[in-house]
Amino acid sequence: MTFARGHLVLVVGPSGAGKDTLIDFARAQLQPDPCFHFVRRIITRPPSVGEDHESVDIEEFQRRASAGAFALHWQAHGLFYGIPATVEDLLDRGIAVVANGSRAIVPLARQRYPQLRIVNVTAPVAVLSKRLAGRGRESDSSLKQRLARINLNPIEVRNVLHIDNAGSLNLAGEQFIDALRTWRQTSTITNSPH
Repeated sequence: MTFARGHLVLVVGPSGAGKDTLIDFARAQLQPDPCFHFVRRIITRPPSVGEDHESVDIEEFQRRASAGAFALHWQAHGLFYGIPATVEDLLDRGIAVVANGSRAIVPLARQRYPQLRIVNVTAPVAVLSKRLAGRGRESDSSLKQRLARINLNPIEVRNVLHIDNAGSLNLAGEQFIDALRTWRQTSTITNSPH
């Protein structure tokens, strides 16, 4: 028996769109299934409500990046983010790997992972503003700058699912889970010719 390579699923979208909320929803529904893995990112941000991540300082992040410890890494909003290289083994075993990503990393991810799938999560600016303010992580001026940088244009690449996450979490969450299950079916076990 051989395994088809698993899909890397990057969940992208502006801050406040609810990427972590959707990922948490899917994790709660799918976690017992060994065919799915939800990535715990490495971020140069102190632990906070909203995402379970490994917090490291910039020096440690750069050391790990130099050592090849990340499958993908990027910088945004003054922070460094990384997806651990351990996902490679999971993908090789046919597991669907789900990670919170960045639109900026999509072109590189597309080169490295031909099976890449993108989930582009959006919400109206008014909803984003309210959610970001509710986090309490940023000053008013920082919040305004972040909102001014938001790009709500659709991602123009193949294999993208667009989810409007302004309404019911159940509706958006089920749409996300249905896509994950569909994509997973294309990475099924295939019989060897022997």
